[in-house]
Amino acid sequence: MTARAAATARVLVVTPGHDDFLIDGLVHGLRQLLGSSAVEFPRCDHLYAGHPPERLANLHGKGFVFGGALDADDDVNRDRALYRAAEGEFDLVIFGDIWRTFGHWVQWMPVLSRAGMHTAVIDSSDRIEPFPFAGLFWRVRHWWTLPRVTRKRAVHFKREVTRWSGWFRSYLLLPPPLAPAVRAEPISFGIPASLVVESPPHKTKRFTAHVVDAELAPLVGGQTAYAFDSAGAYRADLERSMFGITTKKAGWDALRHYEIAAAGAVPCFRDLEEKPPRCAPYGLEDGVNCVAHSDAAQLLSKLDGIDAAGYERLQAGALAWARCHTTEDLARRVLASCGVRA
Repeated sequence: MTARAAATARVLVVTPGHDDFLIDGLVHGLRQLLGSSAVEFPRCDHLYAGHPPERLANLHGKGFVFGGALDADDDVNRDRALYRAAEGEFDLVIFGDIWRTFGHWVQWMPVLSRAGMHTAVIDSSDRIEPFPFAGLFWRVRHWWTLPRVTRKRAVHFKREVTRWSGWFRSYLLLPPPLAPAVRAEPISFGIPASLVVESPPHKTKRFTAHVVDAELAPLVGGQTAYAFDSAGAYRADLERSMFGITTKKAGWDALRHYEIAAAGAVPCFRDLEEKPPRCAPYGLEDGVNCVAHSDAAQLLSKLDGIDAAGYERLQAGALAWARCHTTEDLARRVLASCGVRA
């Protein structure tokens, strides 16, 4: 595809209808870039100002990052959005979280293809299996013939790809060295630029209150469960802390990596060296913008060896990394991969 020259791109994102860090970040970034020319359907209610706080509390991560992050969207027209896409009103249609939006994709992909519409599919799952090559789909007989994501049908983005992904692509028939490669564009989370501090804040303590490492938490007086009931208190704690602990959760990418760096703290990433190269996050490097470690003892020893100047370098590196991974950067990367200019 060649990049389309236009004043403002028009993009439709088909959403899964619930909170999803990757899709939420993409919608947020597209709205920041394109305003009302970026339309998500169904509407992500929790992204908009005025969403009831008691509902935000039920979201993953309590909605601390994306909850209410966008202004009211009275100027956004979602009526008959997919029909309008088929009539050429949009430049790109993105099917987000394909594991949950594949019904829309199966229905509309042939229609959009005939209309010459650029489309993209985002596999935002924490799973390494590519859609639809997973037991979830194999166990339902009616799903055996689901269309595959090919280059002719859509640009394919996937967040978690390992050498085992191709094994699933072969229906577990071929070992990884012989299995077909999973052809997908890389994608990762993003953080709102408004949450990235302008300059390094004053630090008053070594670690954050929320420590997502059960081995380390009791050694540093942290807790593994949620430590705060408000986004403001959570971010204030991050900004006061020199280091924040993060690790692989269900998948390698986690919003916590970006929250820590955006607050001017240094991420301490457990087992970072084990992360496959095609799994997000991208660009974190031990000793440059984070501290990688394999256990609590190693981390504490490494931190004891960091002097003031060394910390300033790490902190500057972490902030620079966060500034390159905002939701707007995420949106730009997706648009560029789809041949659409912002």
